[in-house]
Amino acid sequence: MSRTGPEGGGPAGPAVRARVIGARLRVGAFARPGDALTLVQGDATTCGATAVLAARLLLGDARAPDLAARARDPRPVRALDRALRAEGRRLQARMNRRAGGPLGPLPWTRRLGSTPWAVAEAMSAPAGRGPRYAVRRVDDAGPDWPGDVEALRAHLADGDPVILLTGGPLARPRPDDGILAGALHRALAAGPALPRHYVLAVPAGLAGLPTPAAGCARVYDPSSGAVGVLDLLAPRGRHGPGPRELGHWPRVLALIAPRPPRPRGAAQSEGNP
Repeated sequence: MSRTGPEGGGPAGPAVRARVIGARLRVGAFARPGDALTLVQGDATTCGATAVLAARLLLGDARAPDLAARARDPRPVRALDRALRAEGRRLQARMNRRAGGPLGPLPWTRRLGSTPWAVAEAMSAPAGRGPRYAVRRVDDAGPDWPGDVEALRAHLADGDPVILLTGGPLARPRPDDGILAGALHRALAAGPALPRHYVLAVPAGLAGLPTPAAGCARVYDPSSGAVGVLDLLAPRGRHGPGPRELGHWPRVLALIAPRPPRPRGAAQSEGNP
């Protein structure tokens, strides 16, 4: 992702930045007390756009919006909140113009959030300014998962955020289920995991915090704004509720991370989860 300032020789990044403070991802100018807020997604569909926005603000990316200009108001935090929500919707609309992956140039409905390929494209830096991101499907209960986790941690050590696509069953049993509803929910819970949510693994250097222990990553959940350390190698139930850091979903279905450098002249293709 690009780490350069705006084109045209302007300042090195937006006045509004993101920081991890008190287990929350806070956004603001940090010029005086009370001028920052916790970044949360504006609605149930913008987790992908909010994760991308968080990454850009943490990096000081050239494409991060000038939120300070939009937040000039007698109540700057309220204005900043409106600006962040509007930016999430704008970014999602731009991402959904082209679904990418096997859907190619087809648009995507915002009612279903954003596709992982569109998220990967939004995370990718302009040519020559940083890494290009790709989608890679993973099995978080399979034998390759420890290697996937180490690759994720290597990207974080390089200062590159990684987005995790999380999910779970179509439905889960509930305490108030009757006999028929309980049987239906148990059957659905035993089915395949579906993509549900995006969260952001944050490099320790960007968070200004120590590197987590082996197998762990510091993860931002856009639905709550919380940032916590998650042991990615710890056993998790595949059908029940998951940890807070994964948006309470039990599975990691794909990683959206920098792709390996391509040999000169090699054709580029989008990854398929």
